[in-house]
Amino acid sequence: MEYDAIIIGGGLGGYICAIRIAQLGGKACVIEEDKIGGTCLNRGCIPTKALLTSAGLFSRIKKAKEFGIKAEGCSVDFTAMMDRKEKVVSRLRAGVEFLLKNNGIDIIKGKGKVTGKGTAEVTGGTEPQKTLNGRNIVVATGSVVARVPGIECNGTNIITSNEMLSLASIPSSLLIIGGGVIGCEFASLFSEIGTKITIVEMLPQILPLEDEEIAKTLRKILEKQGIKIYTETKVETVNSQQSTVDSKLSNGETIQSEKVLVCTGRAPNGSGLGLEELGVKMDRARVIADEKMRTNIEGIYAVGDVNGGIMLAHVATTEGVVAAENIMGKDSRMDYTAVPGCIFTFPEIGSVGLTEKKARETGAEISVGRFPFSACGKAIAMGEPDGFVKIIADKSGKVLGVHIIGPEATNLIAEAAVCIRNNIGIEGIAKTIHAHPTLPEAVIEAALDTRYEALQILRKKVS
Repeated sequence: MEYDAIIIGGGLGGYICAIRIAQLGGKACVIEEDKIGGTCLNRGCIPTKALLTSAGLFSRIKKAKEFGIKAEGCSVDFTAMMDRKEKVVSRLRAGVEFLLKNNGIDIIKGKGKVTGKGTAEVTGGTEPQKTLNGRNIVVATGSVVARVPGIECNGTNIITSNEMLSLASIPSSLLIIGGGVIGCEFASLFSEIGTKITIVEMLPQILPLEDEEIAKTLRKILEKQGIKIYTETKVETVNSQQSTVDSKLSNGETIQSEKVLVCTGRAPNGSGLGLEELGVKMDRARVIADEKMRTNIEGIYAVGDVNGGIMLAHVATTEGVVAAENIMGKDSRMDYTAVPGCIFTFPEIGSVGLTEKKARETGAEISVGRFPFSACGKAIAMGEPDGFVKIIADKSGKVLGVHIIGPEATNLIAEAAVCIRNNIGIEGIAKTIHAHPTLPEAVIEAALDTRYEALQILRKKVS
């Protein structure tokens, strides 16, 4: 059989690409050496969100008295939390496998390697080595945990996010190397269920890619929750003892903890696929692709984390669709102008577009509007008044960036992404009726505040 596309990697980018090819009348197969769903479903987005949901519920139950509810004796059953996480993952994985089979997509177990133009070899599966033929090959092998030079993870008390999701018990103390998205999410999660947390970040702020004001606000909230945070600090050495780990910091301090979590990001996983031998342009393990997801070799595409672009699951999904449509004869291109980012800390963070710093660096005359959740009726009723909505616009009213920290920020950011992608400016937001009482009212008020017209906070003085 000759496929329209042989897809190496069964994560979001890969399996969505296959489904879109099938929708367009093509035939595709997915080669996966581990579990369908990739990192996001099995060891990333989904399991962490399942655990964060449990921790969030525990947090609210602890505050039940504030809501007039008696809930004494509440405690965490960590084994049950982890079991629920596994059930969520298994259910979704089964759903993906059903979708693929229902679309006539062949799932081939094993390790895929490109052996020529339009051919791939599969080894290590349930069947003997086999060769597949196809008009196109899509590389969707994702990413791997980035390692820190000089710090060796042993899988027991010096661990990565992979082992963190398989813990048998709640650690009494945890030092997290890296204050990015993954590090901050694990900090929120385990702090809420009783772990003493320390975050060490080498850059000047946690969440280095986020708006500075948002990152500073989260830091204050996390520190108020009891999390110790060091910035502009490195972990120089990590020494594993029998029951603890001693971590020496660049400021001279030594932190003792039960476990150390190395959370310094992820790296593209494009090595060992036979691409170099074919002349595919690469940057170490990164497979370079253009806006149509094509590599420099005709008929070979790269989607998701492996191409080293924006390493987010929803970007991989969209890139998979773009690759599929081009394979099937359409003219499809990626548009990265409005990629939302979501961070599931307590409270949540949602962002899209330029940060205030980046907007000012463009030289444009900008206006910044803010609206605090402490002035939002729904947020107060929910008992979640921390945080704010921040909107950055230019002189014409074009929305350049939106940054939210607070309740349901990861849902609220979708409206902002639609506005930026479709050039719906401040006027469009302001003239759109937002229901009351709801959290999205904070978005319209922040939009109005860019024009000094916010109705539910004290009006700024216009100089």
